[in-house]
Amino acid sequence: MTSLHRIAGRQYGTARAIAAALGPDVTVDMIRKWADPDRETNPITRIRVGHNVYYPLDEAQEKEAEKYLSGRGRPRRLDEPIMAAA
Repeated sequence: MTSLHRIAGRQYGTARAIAAALGPDVTVDMIRKWADPDRETNPITRIRVGHNVYYPLDEAQEKEAEKYLSGRGRPRRLDEPIMAAA
């Protein structure tokens, strides 16, 4: 399992570690897309250390909330029981 690292008071991790921390609805590809300035108007930060790229957990959490609340895209797993009950 990959882990998060504390750097300057913030938690950073690889795309895999951040996706795991955010839950089953977040994929590694989503994290990478959120950091792409060609795709996002306000991309999350990415830091390259050697061959590894690290992303801040707090920014990824904010981006996930923003995307979730937008109502766009595929239904999230968290929504399925609610939708099934309706």
